[in-house]
Amino acid sequence: MGKTVCKKVRTVHFWDSYAKWYKLWIEHTDYHNRAIEMLTTMVSPGWKVLDIGAGNGILSLPLSVIGCDVTALEPSIGMRNLLYEEAGKRGIDWIRVDDRPWEEVGINCFRGLDLIIASNSLHLMKMDFTEALQKIFKFKPKHVFVVTELGFPEIKLKWKYGDYQMLFAKSYQVEDSFAYHCLSEVIEHWEFKKGRSLHPAEILEIRSTLSFRDGHMWIDDRAYMGMFWWIKR
Repeated sequence: MGKTVCKKVRTVHFWDSYAKWYKLWIEHTDYHNRAIEMLTTMVSPGWKVLDIGAGNGILSLPLSVIGCDVTALEPSIGMRNLLYEEAGKRGIDWIRVDDRPWEEVGINCFRGLDLIIASNSLHLMKMDFTEALQKIFKFKPKHVFVVTELGFPEIKLKWKYGDYQMLFAKSYQVEDSFAYHCLSEVIEHWEFKKGRSLHPAEILEIRSTLSFRDGHMWIDDRAYMGMFWWIKR
């Protein structure tokens, strides 16, 4: 694990604009399947859950389906719109959505939580990862579940935080490929990421990395994921 996080992805504005690309990616990957399987195995119906940086509800919605009381914390309107769209498709109208960033959520805003989730979100904030994680424990949930691509030396996780003991730490490889419908879509996406037009040489280089299957153009990639679960003793 381990990756560099640029400053622009720490802004809500970035995710408002990136939502269309996130939707394209999420529709063609099983990136979150292991995390969903873990949650639906560990969590019981009726649990009160807070999902920090919920995105399109990829983890929040499956928990809502099994009967959890879920609040999806998502400050990006672009990502919230994806969540509402996905919830509508599944006929879920009981999930609560909170538009505040984690930095602005007061300690007394949520009480009696059974679980706080943070999946690839704590490193995308104005506060640093360690500060954002330590804030979670201050809410005194019964369980904490963190999923992240970051590893040492970017982050350091402890087995014990006060009354919290790590129940498990799992590392695994996940599919992180990107599927496109046409070359112009590939170029548009990469120009968005770079914030400028691509040079002809760059386009040729990107084209050389494309594979073709299932009627799509793919940029194949894998990521290393860590899942960490703490329980309050």
